Amino acid sequence: MFIEQVNKRTLSDCHLLIVDDQASSRVILEGLLGDMVSCTSVSSGGAALAYCDENTPDLILMDVNMPGMNGHQVAKTLLENPSKSDIPIIFVTATTSDEAQSKCWDSGCVDFVTKPFNACTLRNRVKAHLNHKLKKDLLENLIYIDRLTGAYNRHYLEDYLPRFMKDGKRSHNSLSLVLFDVDYFKRYNDRYGHMEGDSCLWKLSKAVKDSLLRPMDKLVRVGGEEFLVILPCTDEECAKLVADRILATVFNLDIAHADSNHARVTISAGIATKKPDDSKTIDFTMLRADKNLYAAKGQGRNCVVSSVETAHNVME
Repeated sequence: MFIEQVNKRTLSDCHLLIVDDQASSRVILEGLLGDMVSCTSVSSGGAALAYCDENTPDLILMDVNMPGMNGHQVAKTLLENPSKSDIPIIFVTATTSDEAQSKCWDSGCVDFVTKPFNACTLRNRVKAHLNHKLKKDLLENLIYIDRLTGAYNRHYLEDYLPRFMKDGKRSHNSLSLVLFDVDYFKRYNDRYGHMEGDSCLWKLSKAVKDSLLRPMDKLVRVGGEEFLVILPCTDEECAKLVADRILATVFNLDIAHADSNHARVTISAGIATKKPDDSKTIDFTMLRADKNLYAAKGQGRNCVVSSVETAHNVME
């Protein structure tokens, strides 16, 4: 039930995104690599970014010269996004000049292959970079994943929250935080025991993660029964919709809690939003979310409080 070991992914579990405006090249690349790794192909830089908004490929194999947005521009855009900056990119280019190769490295790629490419070399380079990515992901999971709940931990919060804040300021987007904890959790542990308490947190964390609709939205276990949802590119009104969905998700788990007013496990949540033109620190935003969480507890629990709205119950 609990996270006793980090799941080890293999090469066959990886996903490769192929970006090339020529249909023949996409077909050839999929034919060469499709037996080794799952592949998705798109025909433009814009389509690649749209795909990465909804998915996180393990590796991108991308043509440099494409109409509209070229490969260098796509790479730069991904590097500026904290949740996408770690995706390795291999460029495919027909130009072999020192200047062109230098530009590939400057764009942040991990490697490049030249056209016409050698099939054996291409397969082995893709394989090598995917194996490196698997090892890196395993190490990061050991560092950043909470072993009980599978949510991110405080190490992740400390390392990545400042990145999300900087990205919001750069892209002129708001960053919202939803801080929540389990209502009357001490009573739950006292009545049912700590093993059942751990089981409750695991079930709750899994359900909340499944309720988040975007890969960029992150669930962090701050400590004990307290969790934080990081919502990049999200204003306060949209954050309230997410918080309402989280409250309803936990309520509908229907985990019995005899010492709660609702006879089941519920949560209380506080929302705070940092606008891109806000000079306040991210610590101030966290403190505001914490104050709103305690306001929610003071107003009856099983509710959400934002900075601009009084508490309201999602379920009665």
